[in-house]
Amino acid sequence: MTNKRGFFVPAIKDKEVLVSLMQKMYWLELEMEQMNTWEARIEMMDENLEALEVLSHDSDRHGSIVEKWLTKANIQIPKDAPKGLPRHIFDFEELSSPEIFSKIIKYEILALNAYKDMKNADTDVIKALFEKEDDQEEFFEDLEQLIKDEEKHASICKKQIGGFLKVKY
Repeated sequence: MTNKRGFFVPAIKDKEVLVSLMQKMYWLELEMEQMNTWEARIEMMDENLEALEVLSHDSDRHGSIVEKWLTKANIQIPKDAPKGLPRHIFDFEELSSPEIFSKIIKYEILALNAYKDMKNADTDVIKALFEKEDDQEEFFEDLEQLIKDEEKHASICKKQIGGFLKVKY
């Protein structure tokens, strides 16, 4: 498979790699993105709250979706930052609204690419996690929705940033 820029993107072929990515996405959605939007709220106050609300509410929902799949696959729900992820503290102090959204968009694109990677996982890896065919289909349907939502989030951030923004997918 190739990405938009024509580079080869290998499918996830190892169950442990997919498990690790799922745990990281759980942490990203429920810990990092939530902290991100709360810190942004403090700095922006009334400005752009509607955009932050969408990002925050969707992030809560995304965390619940990832948690559902971790639970179905009998994978431990992370209580601390999974290996490879920092316990990130966001500092938006004295940044303008466009600057804040310029930082937030990076995490939205990270999530978008991670969900695409999960969707492109090797079929045998998915079958190893979810034996029931119905679960496999529902997993892919949920990933499709997560991808659409993250694309929407990137678009929301771009609108808040205004002007020209070069984003690499």
